Amino acid sequence: MKNSATSKNDISLIAGSGYFAYESAMFLKKINRLNKIYLINENKNIDNRFTNIVIKSNIRNIEQLINSIKKEKFKNVLIVGYVNLPPFSEIKLSFLSKLYLKKNLYSKSINDQSLILKNFLVNKKINLISQKKIFKDFLLQKNDQIHNKNHKKLISNIELNKKKIERIFNLDICQSIIMSGNRILSYEDIDGTDHMIERIGKKNKDFNDLIFVKSKKKNQIDEIDFPILGINTIKLLRKYNFKALCSFHQKTIISKKQLFLEKISKSNLSLVVL
Repeated sequence: MKNSATSKNDISLIAGSGYFAYESAMFLKKINRLNKIYLINENKNIDNRFTNIVIKSNIRNIEQLINSIKKEKFKNVLIVGYVNLPPFSEIKLSFLSKLYLKKNLYSKSINDQSLILKNFLVNKKINLISQKKIFKDFLLQKNDQIHNKNHKKLISNIELNKKKIERIFNLDICQSIIMSGNRILSYEDIDGTDHMIERIGKKNKDFNDLIFVKSKKKNQIDEIDFPILGINTIKLLRKYNFKALCSFHQKTIISKKQLFLEKISKSNLSLVVL
């Protein structure tokens, strides 16, 4: 991504745990857009590399965090990383904020938590930046495909099932599934991607041609929880002899993208981008 005329250290990063939060900080620094980092989960990489601009925060004091950001000249905020959310009752909020959040929590389903958080921050005059727009060079593209010559039939079958797979992500129920042929074996649940791969992978003698699919859900919030794939996923897929990793064009961010593609090319996996 080229530096634009507006590049002026204008983004505050709210960072959780995970390598991609650190990678995000490094990228924002490279393009001269990193202002401060509000660290709300432990992240040693960020802590060690960005000591001078890190502010330790606690999600329980979210309004204090918001007020700190609003005191800055720039109110552009990018949220990246994993956060251990406490029970709602433990979050310190003003009376008006409690009314606002409770009204939304009761009127919307649990799947809309990200949207509720986004609307809450926007209501507080915070300008949330889209992960997809900032990290456009990290997105998985159609031309990133890597097809193993031994997987022609399997890849053809995935492409034939494109609409079926797409319908699943349009239902907004999960951002990862595992397939074998035309069968859907598992949906990602509250335990996450790695747990699902481990659980199905340990039964892989019962299934042929395991396929892992990850993609942005139809209504997933670009500013908060855009799906991310990293090196650890490749390691797990290889460990359990998966045949293919699949996603949709520009619907997934890839951490360490160049290394990720190199690892795929040197493995027995196929990377299919629909």
